[in-house]
Amino acid sequence: MDIINFKLWILYSYMYKKLKCFFLLLLHKNIYNNKTYQMTEKTAPKWVFESDACIEKVKENGHIWIEKMLESDLTYTKPGSISYLLYGARPSEQSINIKVGRFGEYLSKELIKTNSNFELLVCGVQKINNKNKDVDLIFKNEETKTIYYRELKGNIELDTEKLPATVGKCKEIESSLKLSYPNYTINCGILGWSIYNRLYLTAGVSNIKSFEKAGIKIDHMEDFLKIVEILWNEEDFNSYFKEIGTKIRNSFE
Repeated sequence: MDIINFKLWILYSYMYKKLKCFFLLLLHKNIYNNKTYQMTEKTAPKWVFESDACIEKVKENGHIWIEKMLESDLTYTKPGSISYLLYGARPSEQSINIKVGRFGEYLSKELIKTNSNFELLVCGVQKINNKNKDVDLIFKNEETKTIYYRELKGNIELDTEKLPATVGKCKEIESSLKLSYPNYTINCGILGWSIYNRLYLTAGVSNIKSFEKAGIKIDHMEDFLKIVEILWNEEDFNSYFKEIGTKIRNSFE
């Protein structure tokens, strides 16, 4: 490939990515939220329908994950608690919420895996500045030379004393990644995955402002989906988790 053709190829790749991102944003805002335009296989790009297939597979695998969770040992309420006094022995809601918090990590990783432009890096407990740190989510886009690090929060309402520790953890991991990947842009933040966007958020708003004031960005599921270039509309996202909730509730009745 001569130098002119190479430059044209670079220009084409750049324009394609920009147009794809623009169309993705348009789909999120107009098609799924307002439903003013009906797509067909003739009017929509191939990757839109590929996204639909990917989401269905991720949702299916998610149901399997939840079923396995329900088959595992759960913590039950015990005498001495108000919950036991009112309802008797039943699975602890707190215990279930902790396990479903791990489901958020699983779901995020599965979504990343659906796009070959992204690579999931080593997550979990690892050495950061000679200390063990539990790193929730790290992935990279080799094409853009970007490393994404996200601390996952199903519940953004942190205790006041936990907030500074979380900010410190994020910045420490971000600094470590800058040393490990000097030729990459480090994109660091918190993913509040349990809500699609901030439009209807009421709880945890003060915490979000505190994080952002400290220089830590807060993403929600809609933001994350745009990063990994996957379409999953808000209505279906919320409906899916209502299905998950019904599955959990019905298993104990």
